[in-house]
Amino acid sequence: MFLESCNTPETVRELLARIGISVSTTAINDMVSSLSKETQTDIQRLGQSLLAAYAYDNLDIDLKTAVPTMEKDTTTLIHLTSGTLLPLDDSITHDDLNCSEDLWKKSRDNLKAQRSDIPPAPNLGRLITIHPEDEHPSGLQRRDRFNSWIFLCDLVKHGPMYFRKYLKQLGAPEGIEMLPVKKTIQVPLRMMDINPATPAANGEVQDAMFAQTAVGDPKETEMPVKDIGNHVVLEHGDLGVGQHLDSLLESRAAEATPWRRQRFVVYVMGLFHLKMACADAIWRIFIKPPEARNEQDLNTLIRHVSELRPKETGKITTKPGFRRMHEIIQHVGIVSRLGCWAAEVKKVRDIKSLEAFAETKPTWDQL
Repeated sequence: MFLESCNTPETVRELLARIGISVSTTAINDMVSSLSKETQTDIQRLGQSLLAAYAYDNLDIDLKTAVPTMEKDTTTLIHLTSGTLLPLDDSITHDDLNCSEDLWKKSRDNLKAQRSDIPPAPNLGRLITIHPEDEHPSGLQRRDRFNSWIFLCDLVKHGPMYFRKYLKQLGAPEGIEMLPVKKTIQVPLRMMDINPATPAANGEVQDAMFAQTAVGDPKETEMPVKDIGNHVVLEHGDLGVGQHLDSLLESRAAEATPWRRQRFVVYVMGLFHLKMACADAIWRIFIKPPEARNEQDLNTLIRHVSELRPKETGKITTKPGFRRMHEIIQHVGIVSRLGCWAAEVKKVRDIKSLEAFAETKPTWDQL
């Protein structure tokens, strides 16, 4: 199977089989066929349970051609789609997902929806009231308590070595409606020869994934499928997938049947992609505009970057990428918070730095 996964040439496999350190090529192919059948069974069993979430993303492969010819396309980049099934938590039941018709009645795209049934549009005011504030003995709001924890975290992990002794007392930040951490499995779907770059292509991805799981509307196909009924299906993807799905569902709002409207699809945004969007927003606001790079201002973000990464300022002002920008936000934040802490300590105790503060051997309460 290792030889198969590495695309080892058949002549090499036959040689290894003949000298007795591998099975034959025929045996390898039989193993692949057997595993493929088992995987197909697992895909349909999990998909037809209607208690699984779908996740998919684009996959680009660069297939280099040895000798270009007139008959062959010169494009070597192949755009595919990879997907997987994720079983939902054991606490999720079919009744929890039996709400497709209710969502359609409240959809803005439903031309027959009653105005009173359509919920108000999301806005910042509704967003910040998702978790109402409760009174706290410290008198601090939840955001202030988190900032306090961040300052302590930077001091303990990145400050003078003396503060490492308080690492166990630091603990974790305050949690809000925390989900239990559980080990889960996934069942990969077959690769799909589709480039999910448009809403229509994402519709093809939907059809291909549900065809693999044999889920659908029995009235819409001649193949035996599990009737999705009034259930909804959770789908994970990046922000581009969410945008394409919104456009796809809007364009299909006039279709006659629920299956053709695909209103059972509920997009779930990934927090990692939200983090990428936040990092990109910081770059567009504080680095990209020329007026944000005022060389006379000592407190601009690019000025801090020039101190931390003097050889990468050109790259960062043009196209830094998520990983580099993420590290910049982290490192500039740590240095800035430690600088603020040192200034506050100096003001209160009339000492020069955090090192001097550490020499006083402060207790955890003093921190």
